[in-house]
Amino acid sequence: MNLTFALYLFLGIYFCAITLEALFSYHQHKGLYDLRDTLVNLTLGGIAVVVRTLTKGLWLAGWVFLYQFAPFKIPDRIWSWILLFFCNELIYYWFHRLSHQNRLLWAIHVNHHSSEKMNFSNAARVPLLNIVLHNIFWIPLLFVGFSPIMIFTVETVGFLFAFVQHTQLIGRVPYFDLIFNSPSHHRVHHASNPEYVNKNYGSVLIIFDRIFGTFKEEDSRIPPKFGLAKNISSYNLVKVIFHGWRAIIDNNRSNANKAFKRKGAGIVN
Repeated sequence: MNLTFALYLFLGIYFCAITLEALFSYHQHKGLYDLRDTLVNLTLGGIAVVVRTLTKGLWLAGWVFLYQFAPFKIPDRIWSWILLFFCNELIYYWFHRLSHQNRLLWAIHVNHHSSEKMNFSNAARVPLLNIVLHNIFWIPLLFVGFSPIMIFTVETVGFLFAFVQHTQLIGRVPYFDLIFNSPSHHRVHHASNPEYVNKNYGSVLIIFDRIFGTFKEEDSRIPPKFGLAKNISSYNLVKVIFHGWRAIIDNNRSNANKAFKRKGAGIVN
């Protein structure tokens, strides 16, 4: 299938899903959508698609250069695609987990969580610098022996799968939920409830969360509260993208002022 056609097909399905979900929400008075919030999501998604399209060729060229130094090359076989799929899932799990635990990575990732809604349009709320980080964190797979095209394909499939996870209209799915990162599991990940924070980091699969102790099942008695512990309450694109960095700067400035006051307490005129 032509890649351009595949992209247009995905975008068509995506916008149809948003439209149908929004219409259902409106007629059933669910309140799943806010126009301003949706416009922020789609704008960030549009920027991400443009940046990803313009830079992916450069990154692939870099990957091809690095790939020549791999000690051996893994052949293009069915078993190698399956192995790569699980390797991709493992890398994504730790990359995503670090994005929640490392202060600088969280400043990049936080804008994906800053919406107080949960709907298909949220999948487009992509942290812009993640486009760069994905290309860096996935480099070890080149030295394992997987080709750049294989890595790019599997990583992209996982990236697109995220669209299905961002909805409140799909409940828990028996058996599927045991292995895959379902919408139910991803609602937990986006919730700011203390019981749900820092859980369910998986991409397509949920098995690594189960293995590494970060799995949490959605509890019908505890409805997810979406957004941040302290919401930004803004639809300004600049604030949405950079408020995590602003928090770091303000915190460092506050700590510096406290240190200055402690050290300079005895020399005030």
